[in-house]
This record gives sequence, structure tokens and C-alpha cells, in this order.
Amino acid sequence: MKKLIFWTFVYSLLVTASFGQVNNATLTGTVADATGAVLPGVTITATNNATGVVTTVLTNEAGAYNIQSLLPGTYTVSAELPGFQKQTYTATQLGNATTVRLNFAMQVATQAQSVEVTIAADTVLATSTGTIGQVLTEKKVQDIPVVGNNVLDLLNLLGGLDNFVATGAPGQSAFGREGTTLAGVSAQAVPVLRDGVMVQDQRWPTGINTATVINPDLVGEIKLIVSPVDAELGRGNGAIQIQSRAGTNQFHGAAVWNTQNTALNPNTWNNNNDLDPNTRAWRPTAPNWQNINQGTISAGGPIVKNKTFFFALWDMNFNRGRANTYAAVLTPCARNGVFRYFDGWNNGSFGTTTTMGATPTISVVDLLGNPVAPASNPNGTPYTGQLRHARQLHGDRDFAEHAELCENRDGESESA
Repeated sequence: MKKLIFWTFVYSLLVTASFGQVNNATLTGTVADATGAVLPGVTITATNNATGVVTTVLTNEAGAYNIQSLLPGTYTVSAELPGFQKQTYTATQLGNATTVRLNFAMQVATQAQSVEVTIAADTVLATSTGTIGQVLTEKKVQDIPVVGNNVLDLLNLLGGLDNFVATGAPGQSAFGREGTTLAGVSAQAVPVLRDGVMVQDQRWPTGINTATVINPDLVGEIKLIVSPVDAELGRGNGAIQIQSRAGTNQFHGAAVWNTQNTALNPNTWNNNNDLDPNTRAWRPTAPNWQNINQGTISAGGPIVKNKTFFFALWDMNFNRGRANTYAAVLTPCARNGVFRYFDGWNNGSFGTTTTMGATPTISVVDLLGNPVAPASNPNGTPYTGQLRHARQLHGDRDFAEHAELCENRDGESESA
């Protein structure tokens, strides 16, 4: 029993380490002297500039080193060996699930020398990966404004994604419509991962979305992979990979409140372009009432400096709306069993759009239910038909009384 518990504990540690390697970065490379001979036993130090966490390894007999499971961020990487000048790469940017290769060529130093050679990491081709894609770092995510506070809306800034449309009110998850493509392939089955875990609401057919809104303040990095996807991080031709933020050696916090409502937002182009269905005069339609409030509070900092950190975020979204609904209501004549109609047309209720084809349809009443004769026949000639009455549900005596009421109401005397 004790052996079972022991091996279960060991396996759990191995699984945790492997999971961390999938989402975090790897730093690798070789160290050689001025003649190109490899140098074993060189101390390689990677220091996270934000947290101060230091990771140290030694080069092996082939002069190679490998540092795994480094949190994404900016690092200072140095190589040291007694008798050689210390060499340092500054501002080395490590991203989500990336491998960065930094090779060192160390020079011999005399006893009187204390020289440190500094090289900017962005001057070398350092990234080694089998995928093609683009990355938005934490700073870019924070600096770029986005309506609705949904980080997926920032995907429009990255190459490879075509015709991406975020629909619905701010605060709702974005998704790829049928016409959206990623690297020329339909984006409907593109996986979205946060810290290596699938977070999309559905695989098919909504495509690029998340079950919950991912606020930009929660994101440390967002990567759009267009081809091919790492086997351990997704499927298909593309993927969206999101890395969460983490605390640093400094205390930082933010509080944001966003408000959108009908009083502040402009009307839509479609509403402003509407016409009166009776007079065909310009009459903009008022937008549906809406009141959206989004609040975010975040805080992060050290628990134990250079060792343990925290980051917490509270995100709130109150989305209230009211929409006008137009329903067909029977007129007083129809409620009493007398139905009226105009010859030659499929009679529609108020607001019905005129359509042609096999069954031409037109609106034949105004907003109050009064008959409005069509201006023309379906073939375009002046209208020559009449208003008719049809009996339903009532006897002859009731029909005659109600038909007379309808005739007095609309001024027509013809009935059938």
C-alpha cells in the first residue's frame, strides 16, 4: 500500500512537470569558445525581469544546455565560466509554448580583466518552432483598445484570419461565421485554448469562441497559429492559444468601468435608412433599448519576493435589453368572423415587405388595422381589384350584421 501511494505521488509530479512544459517556454542553445570548441560546465542563468525568479543549469559535455518550463515573459540570459568573459543576452522575450535558441561564443579573459559582453536578443534569429503564427504580448493587449472587453476581437489585427466578425452585444463571446477562414481553411473548427485547456463553447458550427468572456486584463499573451498546430495543443490547421497573466515583484492593480447604452450609442445605419411603409417617406427606426455595464478589478504582486506571486481578477457584465416585437393582431372584423382581403395579392399585415414571385405579398392595412388598397397589381398595372369579405365561424344573420359594420368602417360595399 505504501509503495502504491509513493509511486502515485511520483507519477503526479511527472504529469505536472509535463503539463507545464506544454504551455511554458523552453530555452536552449550551445556554448563554445572563440575557436568553436564546445565548453562543458558553463553556468547558464535565466532571470525573469518581472519576477526576479532565477533558473540555473550547466552545459553538458557537448556544450549544450536546455531550460524547460519557463513562464512567458522577458528574461536576461547569461553564461559564466571562470577564465572567460561573462556574456549576457538582454530583453529575451519568451512566449507561450515556444522554444528560443541562444548560442554563446565566449572569449578568454585575463586575470586583470572583468568584462561583460551584452548582446540584444532581438538581433539574432532565436525562435525555433514548427508552427507559423503571430503573437500579441501582454503590453500590446493592454495598449490596444477593444470595444466589449473581449480579447478575441483583437484577432482581427493578426494575419491569416479573414472575415472574422464578432457578433452580439459587447460582453458576448465572439465567433467565426461560415465565411470566416483561417489560413484559407474554414475557421469553424478552430480550437481556443487558455493555459493549454480547451475553452471554446462548441466545436461545431460556431468555431472561434469561448464559453466565457476573456477580459484583456486577464491575458498575458494571445497567439494565433495558422499552420500547423502543435500536436499537444490542438487540432486541424489553426489554433488560438491564450496565456493568463501572473503576478510580479511589484504590486499593480486596476479598476475599469465601461458603460454603453441607448442614450450614448448612435443609431445603426440600417435603422437610419428605414422608410415609412405607407408614405415611403424617410422615417428612422428607434434602436432597441439597451444598457450594458462592464466592471473589472484586478490586482497582482509578490507573496514571497522572487519566489511566490499572486494575480486575481474580478470581471462583471450586466447586459440588459428590451426589443420591440411586432405581432400580427386580428382586427375587430376578423375577431367577429368577417375577414377582408384585396383581390390579386397575398394580403399581409402592417409592416409586411412587398415581395413578388409565385405568391406576391403586400401589406393591406395600416397600423390601426384600417384597409389600405394596393397601389398596383402584381404585374405593375394600376390596381383594379376590390376589398372583399369572407365569412367564417358565424351564421348568416351574424355575418350580415358584422359585414355591415365593416362596410361602414372602411367605406366599401362590395362583399362576397
